[in-house]
Amino acid sequence: MNLRFTKMAKVIIIINLIITLILLGTHGYNIHRINETTEIIVQYMGDHNVSRDTAVRELIESGEELFIGNEFAVYFGMTVTAITLAMLLLFTRFNGFFLGFFTAVCCLFTSFIGGLLLFYVILSGKSQRDIDPNKFSLRNDWEKFVHKRANLN
Repeated sequence: MNLRFTKMAKVIIIINLIITLILLGTHGYNIHRINETTEIIVQYMGDHNVSRDTAVRELIESGEELFIGNEFAVYFGMTVTAITLAMLLLFTRFNGFFLGFFTAVCCLFTSFIGGLLLFYVILSGKSQRDIDPNKFSLRNDWEKFVHKRANLN
């Protein structure tokens, strides 16, 4: 993680990463259920020589639990969650304002609260701390003289 992040920014990014990984696992499990349902339907279609709609209707009537009707939402959620994970990892590495802004937009799709918190941190100016190794405080002429002499070598 980038050293310039404040403690609050790090906590919010880690919370967003955890939420994104949980959602990625949930969408992965739902894709597994979609694949199992497709296998059941194809097997039934081959055994009984019926169309897909008939196979689905007969399987539901027989009490089989099928995971159908949510395929688009699951694949869309998986895509958005994967993009959000990639954006979060890029943001933690490179720490740019526009990258953070687009990461916050993606986080709004995965978890609304996490996206709002990320927007708050980025737009409030509390996301970075000032780390400049060349920055120093000069109080008097003696410190200026010592500093100049020390930097000559």
